[in-house]
Formats: sequence, structure tokens, C-alpha cells
Amino acid sequence: TARRRGADPHPSLRKGATALSLMRRFTTRIVVLLAAAASVIALGGAPASAHSLYSAVVSDLGCSWENGNYTILESQPVYVEAPYERVGTVYLLWNAQYQQNCTVARKTGSSHGVPTLTVAYLEVQGLDRYSSKYRDYSHYATVAHEAADRCVKYWALIESAETGRLGRGGNEDDWRYCG
Repeated sequence: TARRRGADPHPSLRKGATALSLMRRFTTRIVVLLAAAASVIALGGAPASAHSLYSAVVSDLGCSWENGNYTILESQPVYVEAPYERVGTVYLLWNAQYQQNCTVARKTGSSHGVPTLTVAYLEVQGLDRYSSKYRDYSHYATVAHEAADRCVKYWALIESAETGRLGRGGNEDDWRYCG
């Protein structure tokens, strides 16, 4: 086949473009795309799966148990009653090294990732009732306290992102896990 004089040897080569300049443009675009993807990941925060029970246990904003060891003594769903909606799970944990219990109010469903009022409570017999700060959390709220040889109660409140109603779960009636 004969080539017309002045015609591009390949459709991807524009007037005045060379293979080297196309390669530079391609490389620049790849670098820009990779940088954009990295910034989205960095600014967007960790994925929801990173907000596991374990991350709540070891975090400075959580139970602060650096050793990561814990036993789940009990867990209960946190429900809004009308309309019926599960908004999370409340856990009562024990760490033998720290001799502490920790209550974790972990958000699930449509409330997970949305800042709404979330409060974790831990009452230690003979001491006091402790709670996380009353504020809007996106993933979980925790409270930990020494509780060796003492009975505890635990519960949580989580506000529904859909209705604004408070869900409640846990055990705030009976002393448990004594000693």
C-alpha cells in the first residue's frame, strides 16, 4: 500500500508528535492518575473494614490495649424500637493483662460511617459509672476501666442515621462477670 505524502504513519501520531513525546504524555498521565488515587485513599480514610473490633481495642481512641489481647465476654445487638432498626452491636470485653473491662459500641448498617451520637457505658460495682464522651462518632465509641474482682454492667446508645432515634442495647440491669 502506498502512503500519501504528509499522512501520519499511525493514527495515534498527531502532527508534530513523535513516539517519544507520546510516551512522555502517557507516562505523565499514569503518574497523575496514581497520585490522584493515592490522595483519595489518604484523604478518604480507611475502609469500613478497618474499623473492626480489633482496631477499636488497640486504638488510642478505643480501649487502648496495645497488646491486642481480649476476650469477648458478651455482645448484644443495639436496636431502635420503632421503626425497628439494628444500628450496631455492643461488646463487653476483658483484658487479663490490664485487668480491665471495655465496652465497645460498634456501629453497623446505615449508621456505620455516619457521625451520629454514640455512647458506650461501663458501670463497675463499688466504683462508678463510666462512659465515652457524648459526641457523634462514625464507627465506634469505647470506655475502659479497671474491674478486677468486681461485677460490671455495660450498655450503649447509638443514634440512627435514618430516623434520628436512639437505639439501646447491652445489660444495664444485672451485675455480671463478678471476680
